[in-house]
Amino acid sequence: MGSSASDRHLTNLGLGGYVFIGTAAVLIPSVMPFIVDEYTAAGLTVATIGLIFPARAVGGILGNLLCGVGSDVLGRSRLVWLSALLMAASLALTAVATPWSLFLTAFALVSAALGALATGINALVADVNRDARARMLNILHGVYGAGAAVSPLIIGALIDGGLPWRWALAGTGFIWLIYGLFALRFDRAADRHEGPRKIQKTDLRLLGQRPFLALFLIAFIYNGVAWSLLGWIAVFMQQSAGFSTFFSVAMISIFYAALTLGRFICAAYTERFGYAATLLVLAIGITLTYPLVVLDLNPALAVAGVFLTGLGLSGLFPTAMAYGARLYPRQTGTVSGTLNVAMTIGMMLPPLWTGLIAEQWSFQVALAVNYIMVPPLVLIALYLLRIEARLSEVT
Repeated sequence: MGSSASDRHLTNLGLGGYVFIGTAAVLIPSVMPFIVDEYTAAGLTVATIGLIFPARAVGGILGNLLCGVGSDVLGRSRLVWLSALLMAASLALTAVATPWSLFLTAFALVSAALGALATGINALVADVNRDARARMLNILHGVYGAGAAVSPLIIGALIDGGLPWRWALAGTGFIWLIYGLFALRFDRAADRHEGPRKIQKTDLRLLGQRPFLALFLIAFIYNGVAWSLLGWIAVFMQQSAGFSTFFSVAMISIFYAALTLGRFICAAYTERFGYAATLLVLAIGITLTYPLVVLDLNPALAVAGVFLTGLGLSGLFPTAMAYGARLYPRQTGTVSGTLNVAMTIGMMLPPLWTGLIAEQWSFQVALAVNYIMVPPLVLIALYLLRIEARLSEVT
């Protein structure tokens, strides 16, 4: 795919973009208490506000499709700066949109840009680092976690200091404007190195193959558990545990600090330890630690539960992505796009039903119900361990 220097440039472009993707991804969880306050005061219910998660999912699926078509026509690096500029414009619209329907529409556009960027960058980094996919994908998602960990602290501190919450959306849009202009300049210099443009698309026919279906389920469960927690944790901690705005939003940073740490650990050991074995360790970890989040409202226990849950979830998706790229090396873009659809569905359904259950009972009950998704990860990892053993015997 071009010279090694070009590969390094493309990898660095992807790493830089993923830091900002992490920042954009936690915007809504970080300001969720303010969204709930503003729109419940306008007469909406918590369940209605929960529609923000399906809106994000619809946008994400649109973004995956956009990425598939755009990468063929434009090339990946060009798609990056176009998606970044779309992100900047969409965030600006979200920041000024006060009617709920317009806010949802603008946020769906943000998610479309985010989906295009995430799918394209995952496939790009996997392609140019074929000898160390799991290591580089865990590093890629590790820098995402770093951006996501720092951002809620900054946002929480600024809002506590009197900054209107919508300015957080506008400020992130400005960051994406700068990144898009930088990527545009990079594209002009690197276009001749990019080489043949490869298809990145969603191909649900892969789900007819059991190993890929297992990876699809991992991606769905990972994002379902993560976004049910992230989307509502600040509201849960404010309403149920009496946390201040800053400390309730800081729970998101605690989660992402653990996610980042776990991914860098996975980056260091997964290639030697084995992809499926890594998935098994993570699955056992999340199965044992997630109950700490909802067993008690003791602040120390809740913080420990959120941290350990982030640690257990950390390497699930990047390692599953690497496993898929190893199984289907000629369909890396297809694997990336299809697994991102699983992530998008996970981002849509579990957070939505979490809001519905919380409306009827409580967030503690709703988050506890989501535990039913967790133990199956152990069975899936054991199945993939058997598949990996068979592959090793063949090779």
